Amino acid sequence: MACAAIVLPKMFKKNAGKYLENWIDWANQQYLDRGLAVVTKIPTPWIVQRKYSPYTKTYEIARAFPEKKSTVDFGGTSQTYSIWFDAKVTKNKTSFPLVNIHQHQIEYLKMVQAQGGKAFFLIHAELKQKTWLLWIEQLLEFIRIAKRKSIPFEWLDQNCAEIRSRNGIVLDYLSEVLKQKEG
Repeated sequence: MACAAIVLPKMFKKNAGKYLENWIDWANQQYLDRGLAVVTKIPTPWIVQRKYSPYTKTYEIARAFPEKKSTVDFGGTSQTYSIWFDAKVTKNKTSFPLVNIHQHQIEYLKMVQAQGGKAFFLIHAELKQKTWLLWIEQLLEFIRIAKRKSIPFEWLDQNCAEIRSRNGIVLDYLSEVLKQKEG
């Protein structure tokens, strides 16, 4: 299996993580418009605590925090396949830190795969301007064998598909996802 890459415009360097999510949203809209897939961003539920301000006589946000651990960033369907994934960005020069992947995300994607769904991560290396598609089983195998705290970009280059803009899609991950017959 291979992983994929993408180039982010320099003007978005400050917040590449958010821009990557926006780019995926754009790709998902292109897939929807073409009737290829229905994949959407999964919102994280938040608890917002407000306090009353006697000066303005309004309530202001005092604190906000996630209500519970969410699933993953994106989920949906294409060609009868359930598709679930999370998008990750790193500014590291040589590797992707595994600390960026949370255990609840791994567990969720393992459950998706066990049900026949397609479960993966899109890993973007900002300095290399590359994005790879990392299947959940690839991640689990890497963790089991390598016993490292990060995934070298060289390993991603050799084992994962690089995701690029193609077929008129800004970030065409779906063509790579549908190549794999099993989740």
